[in-house]
Amino acid sequence: MNTDRPAAEEERLKALRRERFNNTEGERRYQQLVAQRAQRRQQLMSQSNVHKGTLSEAAKIVGTCTLMCPEFEREERQLKNNIAQPEMFPGTRQADPARTVKTFHRSAAGNEEPLPEDLRTPDTLQRTLDHLVNVVIAADQELRSCHGFVRDRTRSIRQDFTIQNIRDSTTVAVCERIARFHIVSLHILCGNKDFAEHQDMEQLRNTLKTLIELYDDHRKARVVCANEAEFYAYYIVSHLRDPDAKRVAERLPRHIFTAPIVQQALKLHMLSESSTAPRRDTGTGWAAQNLGVQFFRTVAAPATPLLLACLAEYYFPSIRRSALRSMCDAFPYQEGKEYPVTDFAEMLAFDSVDEVQEFCAQFNVGLRGSGVKLGERVKGRIVFQDPAQKPRRTSPNLRVVGAKFHMPPMHAINANLDSRYLRTTGRFSTSDVGRTSSANAGQFGTTNAGQFGTTNAGQLGNANVGQFSAANAGFSATNGVVAPPVARNIKPVWPTAPAPMQSGMEVQASSAGSASAFASGHGGVFSKPSAPTVAALPIQFERKESAAGPTVAAAPPPQSFGNLFTKPAETTTPKTPLFPTPAAPSLFSAPAASSAAPS
Repeated sequence: MNTDRPAAEEERLKALRRERFNNTEGERRYQQLVAQRAQRRQQLMSQSNVHKGTLSEAAKIVGTCTLMCPEFEREERQLKNNIAQPEMFPGTRQADPARTVKTFHRSAAGNEEPLPEDLRTPDTLQRTLDHLVNVVIAADQELRSCHGFVRDRTRSIRQDFTIQNIRDSTTVAVCERIARFHIVSLHILCGNKDFAEHQDMEQLRNTLKTLIELYDDHRKARVVCANEAEFYAYYIVSHLRDPDAKRVAERLPRHIFTAPIVQQALKLHMLSESSTAPRRDTGTGWAAQNLGVQFFRTVAAPATPLLLACLAEYYFPSIRRSALRSMCDAFPYQEGKEYPVTDFAEMLAFDSVDEVQEFCAQFNVGLRGSGVKLGERVKGRIVFQDPAQKPRRTSPNLRVVGAKFHMPPMHAINANLDSRYLRTTGRFSTSDVGRTSSANAGQFGTTNAGQFGTTNAGQLGNANVGQFSAANAGFSATNGVVAPPVARNIKPVWPTAPAPMQSGMEVQASSAGSASAFASGHGGVFSKPSAPTVAALPIQFERKESAAGPTVAAAPPPQSFGNLFTKPAETTTPKTPLFPTPAAPSLFSAPAASSAAPS
């Protein structure tokens, strides 16, 4: 009897364990959903006129799910304990249906085709992205804990659009915000040990490729995409030293090719070419001018927008390597006459002397005292030597890119520029900057929360489709831009939830040049100009003035694109120093407070 007691007790414990883990309400609900899915799949395949064996061949799939995560997936993940932290009820490990987001599923042999109940509708997909950006990212501005979660969920959003073959304006708006998320991540998470920048760059290129296909389809249907020039510029810079980017630019329409942001991207592409680049790089050319220093000056220039600078930062190690090799080839080394390390750091946009020393050591170039031993030779051969692996970035660049970052990532992704950023760049604001419309997110609006007008969403008349007029924008070219403020040694605390911005621009009408441009409730006058006369824009990388051309009534020159870019005012850049020195190694530099309006 005594020997049977342990065995009986063990059986009792096993029974309790089976009752606990196998007969719960969640398990029963999951088994019920599995049976319902099998019946639903058989029903859909029986309704097809084509007798095939897969659901994709049986009928065209149109998503019907209105939840951010389908019920079947949520129950399955809850059963397998595969719920992420942002999806749980606070203080528990239970999935919150209002916060759970569908995961990305890889296509593999043997996997079942998704049912309509598994695919989200376009409005649901846009609402899901709003939740990821305005709730999840807003709670973690440095993206350290939420980046992997958001990257996987945004891939799932793009996957649902692809499976349903949805290629409307909603798809364009969603993909544009996803692309901005990857660009911001490349800067903020640089040097993080858990961040694989090549994976984010791969997802960014895939998103930009999808956007280019969507832009082509919309252009053929005579539908204007307000941010088309912006993302073509991102595509060009994301393919620096790649000849394919030039071929894409050559096929662009004139009004896109001559856009200031596209011309700036082409200029960066030209300056990135080098005759000393490794053979494995596609940008190697014997006729390249090796203008590496000019590349960093162009990135730091006011004409280069924030996100374009963040994207160009990805190539800083490669550009620095080519510049270092060129200087080692050109400079004969003389002991005691080393190149000053401070000047070297300023030319190639290093943040510190330690960063210069670490970078040069990877190429066998040493430092002596406060100078870099450029051109050092041993037995007639330079000591410069490429490492086995390409150099990687170890921290976000603060000298060039960090000086432009005066907003939280949430606003950069949504293209919602706060008043401080508007004051330092001279870009436009409206009475509803803090929000985007459901059908055309990322565009300014005057009466319809993110749209130009009510009947012609995303357009501004016929003569100036989807663009702002420089004459009516209410911003003077001479006094509309003020110098960027000096970064202070403080770290701003950004709001954890999106808040609507104040109405109108925080710039006095007297300093903007035209009091009529500041109508009540709007950030400027967005009215159709009457047959403007424009100057001919040269098709070249440098933006220069040229002789006046013929009168064009169809479309004036693109002075602004969507809600991010306007033609910058011509300012005189001091020769020295080349780049502003950051005051503190903080991720977001807060601009100095100023109570006076810009003059």
